[in-house]
Amino acid sequence: MLPTQPKKLRSDAAENAERVLAAAIRAGLGEGKNVPLAQIAADAGVGVGTLYRRYPNRAALMEALEVRAYRLLIAEAEDALARGESGIDSIERFLRQSFVHRDQLVLPLHGAPRTEGTESARLREQMKETMGAIIDRGHRDGTLRPEVTGRTVVRFGAMLTQPMSNVRGWADSAAEQRSVFLRGISTGVSL
Repeated sequence: MLPTQPKKLRSDAAENAERVLAAAIRAGLGEGKNVPLAQIAADAGVGVGTLYRRYPNRAALMEALEVRAYRLLIAEAEDALARGESGIDSIERFLRQSFVHRDQLVLPLHGAPRTEGTESARLREQMKETMGAIIDRGHRDGTLRPEVTGRTVVRFGAMLTQPMSNVRGWADSAAEQRSVFLRGISTGVSL
């Protein structure tokens, strides 16, 4: 049996869903705070009934936030793989672009629940495969140290996208840390 495709939302329903997700992110739901769903609905400018029709509970809303985050990261990883000149260049592109989305990343490495048998779990596997292709490329072209894995990059990216509250100018500090990390995983070979 083929998996069923999710029903395409009407444009107004899709806009409401996106506003709810954005409001949930702004409210800090991704950080595990118990933000009342009614507050998220109000912040999104929709009725609480609209929120509950689309996301019947907090777990459903968290799943939607994770799916959204994985889709953003997969798109960036696929772009980095396609446009990078080498494995190390692809990793640099991915880390730089994923940092742009840092405020939208509600993922298990950021405190969200890790689920199985869900769309987010399927997307997590897709992300793992895409990152694996980037790593394999770097090993083949000699730009990545042999012990570097997809987990190495993903864990670092997760840490990088979480701002340190006591560090001013986190974007500049993160760029510096990214540069140090890339030098550490690189073999020094340039293509």
